Amino acid sequence: MTSRRSFFQKTLGAASALSLAPLVSQAISEDISDALFSLNKLSPLAAANDEDLWARMAQAYTVTPNILNLNNGGVSPQPKVVQDAVDRYYHLSNEAPTYYMWQILDKGREPLRRKLADLAGVSNEELAINRNTTEALGTFTWGIVLLWYQFA
Repeated sequence: MTSRRSFFQKTLGAASALSLAPLVSQAISEDISDALFSLNKLSPLAAANDEDLWARMAQAYTVTPNILNLNNGGVSPQPKVVQDAVDRYYHLSNEAPTYYMWQILDKGREPLRRKLADLAGVSNEELAINRNTTEALGTFTWGIVLLWYQFA
């Protein structure tokens, strides 16, 4: 039988663990950032053989260890830190949809586009932000002017 003291100890322990979750997420994010920085310093062969580096990278993902996923190009699992950010912004956008959409997201779009353009080495006028690959391909495909030529 569980005593009240035991119950409160477990409850406080769980609350403490939950309050540390943002710190753990930040630590994982910093470790992955450090691992990526290390990766950039290595030759491709040295990087491929660095088991410690890849173990650190694997910690960033929440995929099941029971299945070996060899199709990352088609399904693209997100790192845990990205999943957490998506969840956080999803909740924010549902708590105050109009305010969040027009006052926060809309104002951040162009600065983000400039940063992405700088990263890609192009003008921000040459960069479009889409929600996913299908939307991007549709935007591109429907934006092309196709000419029909008939040869006699």
